[in-house]
Amino acid sequence: ECNVCKKQLSFHNSTTTMREHLVRKHSIRDTLLSQLKDDQTSESDYAAQENAVKRSRQTPPESSLYHAASCSEPRTDVILELVLEMIFRDLHPLSMMKDKGFGLLLGYLEPSFTLPSPVQLSSMLWHRYNVVKQHLERYLQTAQAIVVCVEFWVSQLSQTYLTVSASFIDGEWRRARCVMETQQVHEGKAEGDLGEKLQAVLSEFGLSSKSVFCVMHDSPQSTAANSQQLKNAYGWSSLCCAARTLHLCI
Repeated sequence: ECNVCKKQLSFHNSTTTMREHLVRKHSIRDTLLSQLKDDQTSESDYAAQENAVKRSRQTPPESSLYHAASCSEPRTDVILELVLEMIFRDLHPLSMMKDKGFGLLLGYLEPSFTLPSPVQLSSMLWHRYNVVKQHLERYLQTAQAIVVCVEFWVSQLSQTYLTVSASFIDGEWRRARCVMETQQVHEGKAEGDLGEKLQAVLSEFGLSSKSVFCVMHDSPQSTAANSQQLKNAYGWSSLCCAARTLHLCI
């Protein structure tokens, strides 16, 4: 029986029929068939494959970091960038580098490639973050004024976070929205020093308080609690999110 399509094939004390079926119907060549054995030896094959992946996971010395003997340097760099992009785009944890299934998959697709450790991947993520942040700083400079949006939200662990984003019209007259920072805030002090938090975020991106057109709050309670203080200290007007206000009217 074919494990791919479950088709029953005749057996004449050899695997020739199965090999021809796999090549003709599934385009699986002999280079791949070497890893496919009879059911009696499947367990030993899996153990051998798992040991090979473990060897490929070993961290190389610093002098040859991310270097593989039969994997060209440009290809290694491309794979690393794709792994990194998968992590931050799909919000995977760094510990995924130690997951058995992911290691088996990548070890099969690129046997000579060595997976980076979570520590190495973390360093790469911080480098990517700093590069993107510099681009964002220059992009924000193209705006004549920005609307600072503040949103408080609670995680599944009941921890309160503040996300600060900027909405503006860029130099090409396109609407833009950029998340500037997400930070954890302590319970009871979430909105007490909101002005200082916003000023710190603006300074981190090289923006002055005069670049703020207004502050958009995520709830009427936040607007009422902070509007006067933000107006007196920084001259910022406050508005409540129209969608949130409409939702409360329903």
